[in-house]
Formats: sequence, structure tokens, C-alpha cells
Amino acid sequence: MTGSQKRDVVVGAGSGIGCALIHRWIDSAARPVVAIARSPSSLEHFEPFDLVETRVCDYSDEALASLAEGLRDDNVAIERLVICNGVLQGEGYRPERAVNQLDAHAMHRVFEVNTFLPMRVLAALTPLLKRSEAPRIAVLSARVGSIGDNRRGGWYTYRGSKAALNMMLKCAALELRRLNPSAKVLAYHPGTVDTPLSEPFQGSVDPSTLLSPERAAEALDKVLAETEPDGELSYLDWRGDVIPW
Repeated sequence: MTGSQKRDVVVGAGSGIGCALIHRWIDSAARPVVAIARSPSSLEHFEPFDLVETRVCDYSDEALASLAEGLRDDNVAIERLVICNGVLQGEGYRPERAVNQLDAHAMHRVFEVNTFLPMRVLAALTPLLKRSEAPRIAVLSARVGSIGDNRRGGWYTYRGSKAALNMMLKCAALELRRLNPSAKVLAYHPGTVDTPLSEPFQGSVDPSTLLSPERAAEALDKVLAETEPDGELSYLDWRGDVIPW
């Protein structure tokens, strides 16, 4: 893209990992970061930083189209794109222990946030990714989305939403291989990170494996830097190890 403005883009910038990643990237002063979140309050603490461009988006189709149009009008070329949005539980629902606990409302909510939203973001930004030089794209998946690694069962909806996300990302990676062979897509497991999402379940986690958001951001940054475009979707954890599908 002639005269393009290189940017890193973080969607879900108000999350623990998203926030830590933005701070890490602006500390390196490599290039400006576009921080995107649903709530203006999630972006307030970025506003004093010259290298952070904040954009509020309610993630409706109209808002995503407007976001993509604005980035295109600014001649943005995406260097790194990280989509951090995700949900594990909410008001009135938790991960299921048994199949008879499945609830239609909870399933719809979890799949909307964990599967459909990241893919709608990716769809809106694909024209930009097509024109960017060598974009690296990481979407936060989870190890529990692995079918081959599932030995305990339970967590039907959360596991299912991440497995579905992985399949859709596989399709997107194959499409991007045709549109931009230099692009690389990751389905990324960040580990168990000390954030509100994991807090209710940290009692069963070995403290030595509980990552701070800053450590999680460092690991993600390293994995992104070490990946090479191969036209395939990589399913990796925070150590850079391959997760079975």
C-alpha cells in the first residue's frame, strides 16, 4: 500500500491481555496502536498516549463496517491484529458440568462473543488484511477447544464455541492464503491469565502456571514474532507449542 500508515490493532482493548499488549507495544515505540473497545471507559486510560489511537465500536455490523471504512480512509496497513474478545460465564450462567445443564440463552451468548464476534471482526477487516504487507493475526482461542485434548468433558458451550471458532479460523486462513499469501493466522491459547474471566476458576490452577497479563502479553508478542506465513492456521499455546485439533 503506497503511503500506507502501519498500525497494530487490538480489538477488545479493555481486556486484561489486550490492555497489557497495548502497553507493551507502545513501550517498544515500534508503531502506533489502534485500540478498539465497546465501552469508552475501557479506552480512557490510553488517551494520554500519543501512540494509541482509540476507537469505540459496539460491534454491530454497521459499527464494524464504519470502523473498517475509517481505517481504510486513513490508509492503514495492519502489521499485527489481535482479537481478544471472549466470555466464559455471565449473569445466570456458568460452564456446564453435565449435558442437562445446557441453556439456550447461555449458549447463544457464549457463541456470539467467542465465535461469531471474532469472525465478524475478521470479515470486516479482511479487505485491509488483503492489502497489508505481511499481517500477523492472532485470535484468542483456548486449549479446551481442542477435540483431541478433551479428556475431562464438561464446559460444553465454552468448549464448543472455541472449537467452532477454530474451524472458522481455518476457513479464513485458507481464504487469506489466496488473498494475501504473506498473511498468517493463529488460533491462540494464552494460558490461564490472572483476569476476571479466569478468577472464579483459579483455585484449581497451579500458581506457578498462572500468568499475569503482562507475562501473557510478552508470550503472545513472542509467538507472533516467530510465526511464518505458510497458508495454514496454527493452533498454538503461549509457549509456542502446537495444540492438537
